[in-house]
Amino acid sequence: MSEVQTIDMQNWFSTYGLITSERILGRYQIKLAGTELVTAIKKSSSFYHKLVETPVRHVLNGIILQQAHDYHVYAQKLFIDYMLSGENSKGPEEQGAHTRERLEEERQALVHLGEEFNKKQLEHQNLIAQTQAELIKVGQNFNKLFEKTIASLMSHLKQFSLDKATCRRILNQGLIHGDFTPHTEAIHFAKIVVDALGTKQAEQLLPIVQNDLAELLTFTDEALVHAQSMRERSEEMTFAANGYRTRFYESILRIIEQLKLLPEYKIDPVQDGINRETLYFDPDIGAVN
Repeated sequence: MSEVQTIDMQNWFSTYGLITSERILGRYQIKLAGTELVTAIKKSSSFYHKLVETPVRHVLNGIILQQAHDYHVYAQKLFIDYMLSGENSKGPEEQGAHTRERLEEERQALVHLGEEFNKKQLEHQNLIAQTQAELIKVGQNFNKLFEKTIASLMSHLKQFSLDKATCRRILNQGLIHGDFTPHTEAIHFAKIVVDALGTKQAEQLLPIVQNDLAELLTFTDEALVHAQSMRERSEEMTFAANGYRTRFYESILRIIEQLKLLPEYKIDPVQDGINRETLYFDPDIGAVN
């Protein structure tokens, strides 16, 4: 992923990602306290961030695709108004014939581009469905292992009289502040959890905690391998969605330029204002220039 993409997603997470991520995690029965949620989502190396990164990007991709769709519809309306005027039915001997030929070429190109775009929209919906199915399984298995790990910690750390809520908190500390990759270092994860206990016996407890965390860590490694594959596909969709948005916009510019060359045709400003109502959006959302 390019640097521009990375910066864009960080901004997206900061602006919109928190609420979206909370809903996504809730869908998979994963709940975090308010302060935990903020850190977990904004910290790009956390397990939770990596878990929701692709679904959040799907939301972003959906917005870009919707903007591309709105551009497409506006371009079609330009042609509809042009054809309703009867200008396109004039003969080759009449003034503006060359411009009308160019406009017909643009119309046909727009039809082909629209057909490609419709396929890409369907692909986007399929990606969302596949991601949801995958993450439902991940969420179910994660919750089981999470509870199992809590039980192990409570059993092996009895001297601290840990209750379930405390175990949940310190385990989340590891999942939030750990540097998660498909090959996360077990010792690093365990050290964060032990440090959260605030005890001077950290050195003695480290191997015990590391053993308790082993099964959960194996699972997170496997989950992140799948997450990485899903993320790559969603990144490809971001590029594609941006491409269609740009191409439809450039098509609009060319169509308007040609329409202005017709000596006897003028775009109706009132109708054009109505047609443009869906175009008042930020066209730089999700940009990957």
